[in-house]
Amino acid sequence: MTVNVKNRVPKPESLTYAFRFDRNQNTPPNLSETTQDSSFTYTTPGTFTILQYGSAGGTGFSACKDVVVKETRGPKGELITCPNGKVRVTLGNDPVTKAYDVVTINWGDGKKEDINLKTNTTAFFEHTYAPGGSVPAITLKGSYTNSVCSAEATTTTLTPAEQQSLSSIRIRTVEMPADGNAKITYDGMEGIETKVYIAKGSGDFIFTNQSGQTGGTQAASVPLLDPKTVYRFQLWSTDICGNVVKSPIVSSIAIKQGGLSLDEIISLEWETEPNTDGEVEFQLKRNGAVIFTTPNKRSYEDTDVKCGNTYRYEIVTIIKNDVRSYSAPIELKPTTAQPDDITNALVTVKDDNTITTKVELSGEGITSGYNLIVERALLGGSNFELVSPANNQSLQWDDTNVNTSQNSYCYRFQYENACKMKSLSFSKPVCSILLKTNTPDIVWTGDTPFISNVDSYNLQQVDEGGNLINETPKGLATSHTLDLASQSEFSYRIEAKSGNYTSLSNLLNFRSEAILLIPDAFTPNGDAYNERFEVKAYFVKDFKMSVFSRWGEVVYHSDNITDGWDGNIKTGKAPGGYYLYKIEATNASGQTVVKNGSFLLIR
Repeated sequence: MTVNVKNRVPKPESLTYAFRFDRNQNTPPNLSETTQDSSFTYTTPGTFTILQYGSAGGTGFSACKDVVVKETRGPKGELITCPNGKVRVTLGNDPVTKAYDVVTINWGDGKKEDINLKTNTTAFFEHTYAPGGSVPAITLKGSYTNSVCSAEATTTTLTPAEQQSLSSIRIRTVEMPADGNAKITYDGMEGIETKVYIAKGSGDFIFTNQSGQTGGTQAASVPLLDPKTVYRFQLWSTDICGNVVKSPIVSSIAIKQGGLSLDEIISLEWETEPNTDGEVEFQLKRNGAVIFTTPNKRSYEDTDVKCGNTYRYEIVTIIKNDVRSYSAPIELKPTTAQPDDITNALVTVKDDNTITTKVELSGEGITSGYNLIVERALLGGSNFELVSPANNQSLQWDDTNVNTSQNSYCYRFQYENACKMKSLSFSKPVCSILLKTNTPDIVWTGDTPFISNVDSYNLQQVDEGGNLINETPKGLATSHTLDLASQSEFSYRIEAKSGNYTSLSNLLNFRSEAILLIPDAFTPNGDAYNERFEVKAYFVKDFKMSVFSRWGEVVYHSDNITDGWDGNIKTGKAPGGYYLYKIEATNASGQTVVKNGSFLLIR
């Protein structure tokens, strides 16, 4: 619309116009929005305010006028024609079309239809011609109610579309709840009847009695399905020409417990039928959180579970074009096998008031949490009592309520896993061994520490840290004689074995000071008794001995503890009488021990 403004102020100066002035504005328009030209053409419809301002005779003036600009371009629409003579016109939802009060459809066969766009709620309009004939030109023309335009509105001639596209009608989600009432969400099209079809597995599709013909997002419920069964869903839509157009197939998905059965592992499997657009990814959820994703696998072993807990699993199929399929949830608990009896155990006497028990586990039924049950009885007794704490989580447990220097104790063990399943019976008892010393012998209890016979005893020598440094097989003997002359520092314990059962005795620690047994007389007279002056030494490392006459002369010297003085000197037999000795020895701790004294040589 072109507007020509006529000025009515005589002899104006600086006459200026703003053809798109905002009436709510309380400041002058920007210079870029003004012109001195009194003619202006509007290219869009609407109501506009024209501002004129200037001065005359030294006085400023201004004036505003409103002008209503109407649309004259032709309205828009879509035409679909069918071979049977049926046509459908859908008016455009664009600003040009919506600017008119009324759009007139001229069907070309002498019939017209006026559509009031202010009150109309119909999305499309249909007309039928005689079958087999040609469809005349169909036009659209807009008009206004109670208004006059200086220009004639343009007429639009519609061009038929080749065919109606229903590609936007498609399934968006398939949800299978636990109750089997499946929910299908899909995109519909206004005026197009869309039916929901279902097929069990790879079978034929049947109508679910669920349909609609509304545009936008739609929902349909298909009841009484088996959530453990896989179904395929498809939309069948009929266009205005009667053609049935089928949407891409979307399959449901079902999850179940897998066939693998291991301790505290939940095995899962899922199945689905092929989807038209193809799967992008499977998402496995546990208690609402995604724990596993895969493009193609159909199974998973969840190892992050514990007995006694219940877990909720769901599987989601992500399909191309942003389609989702949700399985019904299942709830599972970890399973476990019956634990095997304990067949490998060790009992060790740690000190006078502590016995350490240790077991090794094998076989099935072993879980992350457990209760190792330990019972104790006196050796030879059958009255076993529970001594381990509740929910004992230690395979190595110390019993501190014992007196190992006075008694031997027997222990038996039973394993209870986190699923509250116990081994069928207690283990065979394993008893402690009481080791005692009767210098130079060490002895141990002859009572067998096992139900079965002892295979063998081993005498173990250990260092200060308890590390094994030597082991002497003892067969079935229950004593050992120590070589006190050659050893002065040692720790011993007895190991008894019977199959996989082991018992370790208390530890005997020897840290003795040097012992020197010195005679006060000897008689080298040839009767084979008391012929030499001999010193017995125990727990001694180094040894030196010198014998002196009463005048201080050295008559005998030796560095060997096994040697002794036979009473002879360089000139023959030493005369009877008192002699002096001096002995220097090094004890176990490295200290030097010096002994001085006298003895009598009797002839």
